[in-house]
Amino acid sequence: MLLYSGWGVALLLAAVLYGAARSGRTGVVRVCRAAVLAVLFLPYAVMALDTLSGAPLTALLCLATSAAALLVVHRAQLYIRLPARLTVFAFAWGALVGAGFSLVMVMWFAWYAGGYLLDFAHPRGSIRSLMGFATLNAGLVAEAGKAAGVALVLLVFRRRAHGMVSGLVLGAASGIGLNLTETVRYVAQIEPGQPAAQFWTRQVVGLLTVHAVFGALAGAGFGAAMEAATRRDRTAMCASGLLAACGGHLLFDALLPVLDRWRKDLFSGAETLGVLVGVPMVILLAAGPFAALVVLLLRRGLRAQEATLRAALSAGTGYGTGAVTPAEGGLLLSPRRRLLLELAVWRRDGTAGLRHLIRLQQAQLRLLTEPLPHRCNHVRELKGLPALPSGSPLHIDQGVAL
Repeated sequence: MLLYSGWGVALLLAAVLYGAARSGRTGVVRVCRAAVLAVLFLPYAVMALDTLSGAPLTALLCLATSAAALLVVHRAQLYIRLPARLTVFAFAWGALVGAGFSLVMVMWFAWYAGGYLLDFAHPRGSIRSLMGFATLNAGLVAEAGKAAGVALVLLVFRRRAHGMVSGLVLGAASGIGLNLTETVRYVAQIEPGQPAAQFWTRQVVGLLTVHAVFGALAGAGFGAAMEAATRRDRTAMCASGLLAACGGHLLFDALLPVLDRWRKDLFSGAETLGVLVGVPMVILLAAGPFAALVVLLLRRGLRAQEATLRAALSAGTGYGTGAVTPAEGGLLLSPRRRLLLELAVWRRDGTAGLRHLIRLQQAQLRLLTEPLPHRCNHVRELKGLPALPSGSPLHIDQGVAL
């Protein structure tokens, strides 16, 4: 009922939005756009919140492991990082909107698909068709729900994103969020008799190898599309990412029952060992190739960022302004040295000093990719240096090296 009501309210707001756009009332246009998004997505979030509120202790336990995975994914950006709030937003999208959308669409399929697909004259064949389409539907709606959040962030905050790496991280974060809600649902509603096994399977072994991997594939396609030169290439990259995510999810769901039967036969009489050892084996076989593909895509994106930064330093970007010194340039290109410095600053100055150091280094990295006067002054401000005067040679056309 909430879903249908949201659609009706969205149609009314669309009419108001159209009138405000024609009359040039920009304030009303912004409010209407935000309201349309809210009423369209809120019903899905309500479904997910109902699931999470039904088992609050399980949700808190899953939140702890999900937060650790989210930190790993965020830190995988070895050079230029998205603001942490955008990574958290993608996670929240997956946990609420993505998971709610998946739940609604799976329920609708369960309610109505049987009336169209079941053939009582040939029940065995129709049941197979029904199960096959159910698997296909689950994979499609889960990946579409996660990818929608990634696309929204990249469109609204495209100046903060940097290619494939940013899209991959956002997709993985959205997948971690959806995995959290799905775990709570399985533990509390679908298989309440095996909470420990479900937690081990979904929140430990599968935390970074299932939903996070497939979401990362779709996000990598969206992120790569940001750097494409033509609309045709952008469309192809977005479609390729979605196809890889949906196809991988479908193949994983198809292989998992077969491999799980093999696991049970292999560890018959040793159920605990079958869960602790057999489950990682099964998930490695079913999702391992896709996880390896994500690692390769991440590596390629990081190498592209490193090449861009190295070219900027070779051109002398930032030198002579005090924003980036030659010594700092070498440090910025070494993730290992930056990590050691972060640990030293954290021990000496605490979290406040660490946050300031990360802000400074990220501002310097962004200056190297976009050598603009206001970015240079921002770096100087973080260093405690005065801003350059407006009449200095630094204030030149965009795109010209400093």
